[in-house]
Amino acid sequence: MFPNNKNKQYVNEMHKILIIDDDKGMRAVLSDLARSNGYEAFSAGNGKIALKEISTHSPDLVLLDIRLPGIDGMTLLERIKEIDRNMIIIMLTGHGDIRDAVKAMKLGAFDYITKPFDNDEIIAAVKKALQTRRPADNAPSAALSLREKEVLNWLKKGKSSWEISSILNIGESTVNFHITNIMQKLNAVSRTQAVAIAVEQGLVNSE
Repeated sequence: MFPNNKNKQYVNEMHKILIIDDDKGMRAVLSDLARSNGYEAFSAGNGKIALKEISTHSPDLVLLDIRLPGIDGMTLLERIKEIDRNMIIIMLTGHGDIRDAVKAMKLGAFDYITKPFDNDEIIAAVKKALQTRRPADNAPSAALSLREKEVLNWLKKGKSSWEISSILNIGESTVNFHITNIMQKLNAVSRTQAVAIAVEQGLVNSE
């Protein structure tokens, strides 16, 4: 696939990605991005076509837009999980809402990414998802410290590391250290996923 890049070919050539989005331009962009990084890409503009593509191609990972005509993203997420409970699904949305993120995680989504996103963010999420599996829903998490819970609560409100450092009067590097620890303890691959898992497990409130 990539004769001049042995490492990329070796790592990614067997991974298939299905992009489900009703925006034709977004499907084209994500498909090109996936292929340029060594993945095999397929796409669908609605849930009905997506289910056929899953049956035909058995993708390793699905990028699923939450807003779809006909079968909405959340319902499609449930249906895909009924077909293959181990399918890796990353939700994409133009409307960042922690409640949606928590619901998606409960239904089995691996991660939840808010648009607009950059190419590096998507590829990093895909790579981490393919390398990592979320633990079983009932798997215990390491206890979070009070400071980590404080940081999580501000992350839930959409604050950046710099803003949290100002609010808590601690260094930005310290905030990032806490965030790294939180993600490790919750087996999360992104900040959004960490917040969603923490809310789901009752470690922080959902208000």
